[in-house]
Amino acid sequence: MMRLRHATPVSNLQSIMARGLRPDLAVGKIKGCWLHSPAKTPWALLHTQQRKGAALDGLVVLEVTVPRSWLTRYQTGLWYCTRAIPPARITGMAPGTDWAVSPVMDN
Repeated sequence: MMRLRHATPVSNLQSIMARGLRPDLAVGKIKGCWLHSPAKTPWALLHTQQRKGAALDGLVVLEVTVPRSWLTRYQTGLWYCTRAIPPARITGMAPGTDWAVSPVMDN
């Protein structure tokens, strides 16, 4: 099993929690549910913001656990799944703002 993440607009959350992550709704060349490693979460949030035109506080990061055999590696830290990922495989979630980091640190 692999524990990965999926960044999505909050507006998709109700549907995802009811029906899961569905590759048939994907927009793009590859019809798959895109998943990323924890290290790629900041990149995934920025990418989702740019593609969906959403503010950081309008995004949520879902954690999913799926068998490795369901996944195709796209590049380091990035996978896609061409089968539906049921809601029961969603093991956690956090708002996109949880990954916001200030460029200025207080001393």
